[in-house]
Amino acid sequence: MNPHRAQHHRIGLALGSGAARGLAHIGVLKVLEQHKIPISCIAGTSIGALIGALYAAGVSVEQMEDVARNVDWQRLAGLIDPIIPTSGLIDGKKVSQFISELLPVETFEELRIPLAVVTTDVESGEMLIIKRGLLREALRAAISFPGIFTPVRFAGRFLVDGGLCNPVPVDVARELGADRIIGVCAIPEVEKRLQEAFLPQEHAKDQPKTFLLDFFNSERVEKILRDIWRPNERNEKTRIEPAPTDKGRKPPGLLKIFAQSIAIMENEINTLRLERDEADLVIRPELNGITLLEFHKAEQAIRAGERATREKIAQIRSLSSN
Repeated sequence: MNPHRAQHHRIGLALGSGAARGLAHIGVLKVLEQHKIPISCIAGTSIGALIGALYAAGVSVEQMEDVARNVDWQRLAGLIDPIIPTSGLIDGKKVSQFISELLPVETFEELRIPLAVVTTDVESGEMLIIKRGLLREALRAAISFPGIFTPVRFAGRFLVDGGLCNPVPVDVARELGADRIIGVCAIPEVEKRLQEAFLPQEHAKDQPKTFLLDFFNSERVEKILRDIWRPNERNEKTRIEPAPTDKGRKPPGLLKIFAQSIAIMENEINTLRLERDEADLVIRPELNGITLLEFHKAEQAIRAGERATREKIAQIRSLSSN
């Protein structure tokens, strides 16, 4: 064994969720390969699990790129098998068949790189990590977007998208034996604007230390409740008038509501977990121009993954050797 090579750290990849945005993972893998960064193991959530599985099974980055760019996504929609709503709108069996056609292997044990697939038990909320057995079923569970796809029955549990509990599974990659973790986050940070509907901010130069107690005295609380429950009384400070441009707007569709709700939730969970689990390096491609369901923008997502990885290649090289 080459003693110099033995000093290299075991690099693990934690590939996160993000639906169409997760196609950026292909660009990340492409640049890592170009710079000969060895990957010892992969932990994946949702689309990250699927792309991680393809890579671990020996599917080349070029093949993945070709499929993502050239597949007719409108035609692929024909794989969707809607059902009478019970626990989801789509059964997903045809999607499972599509996954099987992409994968050259059937089980985890046949993979050339160790892989862990992160899912969520929809009944208990527990994270379930799958590392053995049939790969297709694990991936089908990992990409089961809640409310859209029906949960997958697996080992006596009903499993859905792992992004609900662990959007970028840094800790899972570490459990696989990696000592340096690169997390790839395909979820853009949500811009938040603080809006105070009933409690307008008051600016006082010299507030006493007991201002919270003074603010929530009985008279003020009574006034707030009265303003809320008696909307006919004109009160400019508490009423919110819709902007003129909002009158013609239609509410978002059902699918968009599902997708955006999950994205907002995953963003919050992601922020907390990344702070706690402390990846050695996080790659976060610029994906604000791509929504969760715009798979036809594969080229844009892949390029974003490439750019973000190239920007950090010096740090990545340092991780593997120091």
